[in-house]
Amino acid sequence: MSLPKRHNAHSFICLLTVLALLMNIFRATTFAENETALITHFTMSLANKPVTRAMTIFFYGALKGHFTAFRSLETVQYDEPMTTTLTRADLYSLLARALAEPLEELPKEYYLGTEGDDLPLDMFAQLGVVNVPANRFFVNEETVSWFEAQQHVVRAVLPEFRIQNDPAIVSPQQMYSYEQLEMDINRLLTLYPQLLTVEVIGQSVEGRSLYAMRIGQGEHEILIDAAIHASEWLTTPLTMKMVEEYAHHAHHGTLFGQHDVAVLLQEVSFWFIPMINPDGVTLVQSGPDAIIHGALAQQILSDSEDFTTFKGWKANSRGVDLNRQFPISWTTLTSVRDEPAPSHFKGHAPLSEPEAQALYDFARFRRPVLTLSFHQQGEWLFWYHKQTGAQLERDEKIVQALAAVTGYRYQYYNDNGGKYMDFVITELGVPGITVEVGTVVGDLRQWQRIWQQTRTLPLVAAELVLPHF
Repeated sequence: MSLPKRHNAHSFICLLTVLALLMNIFRATTFAENETALITHFTMSLANKPVTRAMTIFFYGALKGHFTAFRSLETVQYDEPMTTTLTRADLYSLLARALAEPLEELPKEYYLGTEGDDLPLDMFAQLGVVNVPANRFFVNEETVSWFEAQQHVVRAVLPEFRIQNDPAIVSPQQMYSYEQLEMDINRLLTLYPQLLTVEVIGQSVEGRSLYAMRIGQGEHEILIDAAIHASEWLTTPLTMKMVEEYAHHAHHGTLFGQHDVAVLLQEVSFWFIPMINPDGVTLVQSGPDAIIHGALAQQILSDSEDFTTFKGWKANSRGVDLNRQFPISWTTLTSVRDEPAPSHFKGHAPLSEPEAQALYDFARFRRPVLTLSFHQQGEWLFWYHKQTGAQLERDEKIVQALAAVTGYRYQYYNDNGGKYMDFVITELGVPGITVEVGTVVGDLRQWQRIWQQTRTLPLVAAELVLPHF
C-alpha cells in the first residue's frame, strides 16, 4: 500500500496508530466490548485538537479494513488542500458520500436552524450518526475536533455504536391542521409532563376544543393566541414550535438565543392558545365538506364580491369575524360587513360566537400582564388603542424594543375597536400587541424567515414587561 504524497507524516503516524489499535481490538471476543477503547484511545493527546480532511479519510478507511472504500472521496475538489482543518460542513459532506442507507420512512425533523440546507442533517440524526446539539442548530464553519470526527466515523461504519436522537415533535413546514395540533399537544404533554399543562377553555361552533397550553410556574402570566383568523393558520405551528422549544431548552437547561428559559419560567407563565378558530382553519385547509356548516359557508362565499375561494377566508364557520367580536367600541365599528361574510362581519352582537367568548372569558380570568396575538400579514406590530399617560409611555417602549428584535414596523393604529387587542388594552389595562408575520398569508416558503424573526418574541416581551408589575 502506498500513501498519496500530499498526506503528511503526521497523518501517516495517526494511520499506523489506528491500525495497531484495530488489530488489538479485533482480537477481542466482540468489538462492542471495546467501544471505549476505540473512542478514547486518542483522547489523551488528540481529543480536542483539530483534524484534517486527510486524517478523517484515513480513519474511515482503517475502520473499513481497506483504503479503496473511501479513496473516491480524496478526489473531491475542494477550494483548499486536504491538509486543511476539517469543518463541520466538510465532515458531514464526507458522511453524506459514505452513507447510502435507505430509511424506511421519511426523516423526522431534528434541526431547527441550519446553515447546511444542502446536507441531509435530519437523515444523519435519524440514523444516529451525529449528535444533535441541544439548540438544534447546525453551523457550517465550526471546527471539528479529532474526538468528534472519530465518533462520527465510527458510527458511520459500525451501526452498533450509533445513538438515538430525540426528533422534534412539531413539524411546522406543512399544512398544519386541527388534528395535527391535537396530536402534537398530546405528544408534548407526554414528553414534558413537568413543564406543560393544558386546559380546554371552550368549544368552537362545531364542537372542536379550544386548547390553552401553559408553560411556567411564575405568578405573572402572558397570553399568546394564534389563528383567530382562519386563513392565518400558519401562526398555529409558529406558536406550537415556541411551546416545544421553550420546553426543550428549559428541560435541558440550555439557552434559547440569549434567554435562560428555565430561569424565566420561574417568574412567568406563558399560556399559548394556538388555534382560536379551528372550524375556520379546517374550512380553509380542507374545504366545505370538512365542516358541519359547509353549505352555509359555500353560500356566503358565493354571495361575496371580494372572495372567490376559501383560501382567504378569515371568519368562523358561520361567517363571523372573531376579531371584530369584542365589546370595546363594538357598536360604533366601521368598515365592517352587515351580514355573514368571509371577513369583517362583526356578528349580530358582541361575543355572539363561542370562540370569541372563550378567549374573552379566559383573558379576564387569567388577568395577564401582556398579550401577544399572532396574525398574518405585513411584518407589522399593532399596539395602540387610545392609551394615554403612563400606560401609553410603557406600551410604546415595549413595542419599540420588540420592533428592534423582529425588524417589524410599528405605528399608532386605531381601527375603532372590536378587536381582542382593544379589549386587552382598554379593559385589562395591559399591553396588547398584534404581531403580523410574513408578507404572504399561508406561505410556508417564508417559514424560516418568520421563525427567525419571532421565535424569542414572547421571551423578550416577558423580560420587558416584568419591571412594570
